[in-house]
Amino acid sequence: MTDHALPDAETVQAALTSHPGPWGPGVRVLSVRDLSSGLGQAVVLRVSLTAPGRGASLWIVKIPGWGRQTLLDSRDSGLDAREGRFVGSVLPGLLPRGLTTPPDATVLRHHGRPWIVMRDVGAVLQQTWTPEAALVAARRTALLYVPGASRPGLLDAPWLEREGYAAYAHHVDAGHENLDALGHDPLLRTLFTADQVTALHACLDAAESLAARAKGLPVTLVHGDLTPRNAGLDRGGDLVLIDWEHVGVGPVGFDLGTFVSLYRAFGGLGELDEPALLEAYGSALSDLAGTDLRAAAALGFASAHLTWGLHLRLGPGLTALRQGLYRDAPPAQRAVQLHDIRSGCLRALSWAAAG
Repeated sequence: MTDHALPDAETVQAALTSHPGPWGPGVRVLSVRDLSSGLGQAVVLRVSLTAPGRGASLWIVKIPGWGRQTLLDSRDSGLDAREGRFVGSVLPGLLPRGLTTPPDATVLRHHGRPWIVMRDVGAVLQQTWTPEAALVAARRTALLYVPGASRPGLLDAPWLEREGYAAYAHHVDAGHENLDALGHDPLLRTLFTADQVTALHACLDAAESLAARAKGLPVTLVHGDLTPRNAGLDRGGDLVLIDWEHVGVGPVGFDLGTFVSLYRAFGGLGELDEPALLEAYGSALSDLAGTDLRAAAALGFASAHLTWGLHLRLGPGLTALRQGLYRDAPPAQRAVQLHDIRSGCLRALSWAAAG
């Protein structure tokens, strides 16, 4: 996973004790567990610690840029620094009621590298998503419009991501190559019909025009990677969001599109009524903006499916299967990957007319 050894308990304790923070003075680290997903380039550690006068508590320590390059192959030069910039900015404090981030998030530097330390909200994130919860999340996601609307100058910050919908456009060529190779792979040749392959090629070729159209839509603050793994509903119904590496400015509707695109792949139960989710989001957004943004939200939603969603699945997704990365995995796990690629791409095609 990493180019060098993970920080052990002694290293984490040294980092925390050398910087004042909400963990308190005299902190002692009890255990460290690696939670890194292997998809991103950050190390994520769950840390159990205690301090004088306090009981044991769980924290997350995230060290951006620690891991190796993956098949996702991000070309985003600001990726390693962006979440730390977000945590240290005024933006988390401007999120309205209904949206929240992990409590006590703090950025410190240790041995020249930024560390992000925050309370562990794993209990919230581990709850299984349902269509009913997704409907709540759609309305809450619209609230990301509020910080930029109340203080527009904040969206001019140079460190915010600007073209998240094109974050994986560099995988378009690989997507074309993978589609062309399906007919020669006995395990993948039935993934799509010939007509579907033709339509997917056309969507990949439309990447630049889709990006141009997305640029012309009304903008909002976007999380940029709002998937079911990065979100949860707490007991009060607030949407808790983690992993802000892709926070930026993007078209309305985009975040909802990313959530829906990976809903089933990341464990969501049941089938989502996408038009109903889009209507809930668009109506909430329009109320916040004081003007009807439902049509714009539909275009931003479609652009997420047709760019971000397709580029990930047809690029690194199919590449992983073709390279045999799931060769030794249980058949059920491989079937899940195949189903996500097929169903995700077909959902994208269903929104092609809107995009």
